[in-house]
Order: sequence, then C-alpha cells, then structure tokens
Amino acid sequence: MAKEKNQNSYIIPKRYVYIFWGVSYAFCTLVLFYLSKRYYKPIEICDETNSVLDIIWDELGNSITVASGLLCLLMNFISQREKQIEPWIKRIIAIRRLVKSLQLDVLIGMSFAMTWYAVLATMFTKTKSVGTERSNPYRYKATKLNTFLRKFFYNFTDGYVFQTRRAAQFFGNKKSERDIIIPNAIFNETVYSLSPPAERKKIICATGRLIKLKRFDLLIDAFAKIADQIPDYMLFIFGDGEEKEDLENQIEYLGLKNRIILAGTDPQAVRFVNFASVFVLSSDFEGMPNALLEALAMGVPCVSTRCEMGPDELIENRVSGILTDVGSSEQLAEAMLEIIENPDFAKKLSENGRKLLKTHSIENISRQWLDYLSRI
Repeated sequence: MAKEKNQNSYIIPKRYVYIFWGVSYAFCTLVLFYLSKRYYKPIEICDETNSVLDIIWDELGNSITVASGLLCLLMNFISQREKQIEPWIKRIIAIRRLVKSLQLDVLIGMSFAMTWYAVLATMFTKTKSVGTERSNPYRYKATKLNTFLRKFFYNFTDGYVFQTRRAAQFFGNKKSERDIIIPNAIFNETVYSLSPPAERKKIICATGRLIKLKRFDLLIDAFAKIADQIPDYMLFIFGDGEEKEDLENQIEYLGLKNRIILAGTDPQAVRFVNFASVFVLSSDFEGMPNALLEALAMGVPCVSTRCEMGPDELIENRVSGILTDVGSSEQLAEAMLEIIENPDFAKKLSENGRKLLKTHSIENISRQWLDYLSRI
C-alpha cells in the first residue's frame, strides 16, 4: 500500500521559483543602474596575461572580441578578498562601462568568482557571459551558500566551460547543449622542448605547494616503505609552503634525510622532473593538476591518487599511468616499485602518457575555445 503523503509537507510551485529568479535578476540590475550614476572612477586594466585567451583574441580579430586584459584584471582584484561590498560594486560598474565602451561580444569569467562578475557586468547588454569552473566544486559542497551561488549564477550565463566531466556533473548537466568540457592546455614552453632521456635517473619526483591537501606526508611514508628495496633511489619534492617544517621532521624521524630532499621552488624543476624514473601526485583534492599533465606529456611514468577530479581524466589506469586510492601509502609504494622494477611497463606508460603533448597543446586547446565561442 502506497504511503500517504505527509500533510505537513509543502512543495513550492515552479512558478514561484521562476518569480524568485526574475525578481533577483531585476533587483541586481536596478542596483547596478542606480550606482552607475554615482561612481565614475575608472579602474586600471592589466595588459599582460599568459592566458590561452590571448590566442583567441589574435586569431578571431573582429569576429569575437575577448578582453584578455580584463580577465587578468579580474584575477588580480579577486585575490585581494575585500570584505566590504563597496569596492566590489565599484568594480562591477567599471567593468560594465568597459564592456559597453569596447562593445565586447563575449566576457569570460575565468573562475567561479569571476563568473558572477561577468554575469552582473553584462546584464541587459549585447555581450554574452561565459562562466568557467576551474577548481573542484565538490570541495565546497558542504557550504550551502557557496553551492547555491555557483548554481545560481550558472543559470544566468550564456555558456559554461568546465575542465573535467566531474565538474560538469556538479551542475547537473542541465544546459549541456550550451556548455562544453575543455581541459587545461600545457603552457610551459619548456615541456615542448624536452624529449624523454635515453636513460632515466634513479630519482622519484613530486612538485607542488607544501600544504596538507597535497599529502606529501603520504608520499614520504610510501617512499619509506620501499626505501630498502631501492637503495640507490632518492625522492625530490619541489615546492614551498606551510607544511615544510612538519615534513622535515617526518623525514628526520624516518632517518631518510639523505634520501628525501625538499628542493624548494625552482623555475627549472620541470627539466629535473624530465629525467625522473617516476613522478608522483599524492593529493587528496585536485582540479586539473598541471604538474601531472606536464609530467605525462614529457613521458615520465606517473603514479597518481584517484582524486575526485582531474587525474582519472588524464590517466588511463595501467595504460598511461597508475591510479591509486586516495590516502593509501601502501598502493603508492607498490605502484612506484612496480614501475621501477619493470622497464617495459614503464616504457609503455611513458609512450602513452606523452600523447597528451598533442591533445593538450596550446594550439589544440585554443582551437576548442575558438570553435566554442564562435557558436554560442
């Protein structure tokens, strides 16, 4: 017998939801209109950016205009994290004026925060707003307000670009026909100039900020488990951060000060990684890990935790790399040892991983952006 519906439950009619969205949209517009009469001070535009959007600007010419300088500006002021609302409103007004003066066809927000700037700045203009999700939205799902805002502004964009399938699934694929998945390009020019060495060095490498979610402590534990089986190998970790002292203490406690090196930040680290026998990503969370992408593209055999996003879209397990469970030092240790002890297997991983150098090249990823922007 079917259960009777709870008489106290109440389902909000869809028309009320639509009214809420419409009123919210109209309110934001009225606020912008009112404040635009008061604030006239222009904002400084940053001219320099290494973004793929520069290439879009150059190739499209007058077909679709993308203000890469504006995007760079957004990245700059988002990092300031002002707590007062007035600076944010002033910037929205200034961006809106810029959108109109340049007669932009498309304004792209290169993060969640920049996306809502793009939406508000293009309201009731001919300029289309395109949002992007370039981080892991699942990291913030416990924060109801963050999740609500992400999905709220998603509905008001003209298009959305995701780096991964998992990120797209977070938004429910409600508007899949106008959205697209475009991964990161390999921007490091050094990667394109390097070839796999004839003989790899007896080193294991990892790179990244020394912070908790990167789990370098896990990697150090994994290396310690197999250190006696590979006595000639060393582990190099490139990067700096708040966890450095704790990692140094861990290394000293394990008696591996001569085998594990915290190498700090080095702009030429990628050249060193190119000679490694294994590259390891041990993170709990990632978006689209550029360090892993670069290592794979150089042909370095890679091991990565199967994070909620990113690695499993770059690596086909046991074909172009090895994926392990998040938080398992045992699996990391086994994977590193398997690659070191099986040269033929390592060679297969290297050859397949290197295919990403073409699929994730600047030219290929730029073309995907160009094709997408030309049809939205």
